Amino acid sequence: MKITKSGLFLLAALLLIGVMACKSTPPPEEPPPPQEEVIVPDPDLAPPSQASLDSLNDAIARADKARTMVTDFDGPDYFPADWTAAESLNTAAVNGKKTATVKDVRESLALYNASAAAYEALAEKTIPKYADDLTNDVMAARDAAIASGAAYLAPEYLQGTDDFALGAQDKYDAKDYYAAKDDGLLVRDAYNALASGVEAYKVRLELQDRDFVYYDQSNIAAADDIALSALDDYEAHNIASADSKARDVRARYEQSLAKAWESYAADCAAAANSERQKALDAKANVAVKQDFDTANSVYSQGVAAHQSNTFDQAANLYNQARDMFAAATKTTLDKRSIAEQGLRAAELKMVESDEIAQRAELIIEGGSR
Repeated sequence: MKITKSGLFLLAALLLIGVMACKSTPPPEEPPPPQEEVIVPDPDLAPPSQASLDSLNDAIARADKARTMVTDFDGPDYFPADWTAAESLNTAAVNGKKTATVKDVRESLALYNASAAAYEALAEKTIPKYADDLTNDVMAARDAAIASGAAYLAPEYLQGTDDFALGAQDKYDAKDYYAAKDDGLLVRDAYNALASGVEAYKVRLELQDRDFVYYDQSNIAAADDIALSALDDYEAHNIASADSKARDVRARYEQSLAKAWESYAADCAAAANSERQKALDAKANVAVKQDFDTANSVYSQGVAAHQSNTFDQAANLYNQARDMFAAATKTTLDKRSIAEQGLRAAELKMVESDEIAQRAELIIEGGSR
């Protein structure tokens, strides 16, 4: 009975172990269902962001701005090799511009940045060169204005232009290059216009000093009005108009001066001819033949100059001849006066001799009686 119970207990334990073993062993797994392959997109091929497109547009604008500055300041002429290199980079950027993907924009941005950098480097060389050349032009124009007489005939206008030139230099120092360029060109033209105005004024002074105004009064008065208008334009910095009017005024004054010289030469010829006739009437061609012949030679030179329309030279020669004829006439008359006085003295002496002879004769006759 005791053995039986032990066997039963052992059998029960074995069964329990078997059950537990069955529970701890997992059932065989079934294979997972097939999964689709996941493809990770290439970020370089993604559409570009608006920020990257804006950066590209900024680079394009930067290159265009630098390129424009180089051309506006004559960079292609100053540095042709550098210009060609920069243009090649710009052409590559324009031809290679793409904006479909991030990679396209990145590559285009690099091309335009390279183009902009090349143009900017060229601009840094170009602007000082342009400024030096413009400064030289301005100084040459100023020297010409001074040589024309602006320093003493128009000192206030010269000083005003000098002050404006200093303002242009201040703008250049402040890197306001376009404004400095515009002012520099205006200053250069202002000095040139000032020289034109001074030259016109000198012709006007000659007309006045020679008393030639009355020969062409109406035209000179019209030119004077234009001259005043030119001064107004100059003060208003309307330099192109001022210069044009100054040149027109000078031409008008010179025309009036030429007309005056022609008329004056005719007047001088008449005066010289009148003195010549007086000399002939006085027989100076006989009494002081050498003096008369010299005067007549100068007169003939005046006639020749007159016929060749060299009126100023003709007038001067006529005036010389006029004075020489007058001197010859005076010499002749003086000689004649001296001769006449000598004749009268001789006559008086003859009369006195006759009277003495008569008295002597009376005395002799009286004594003989």
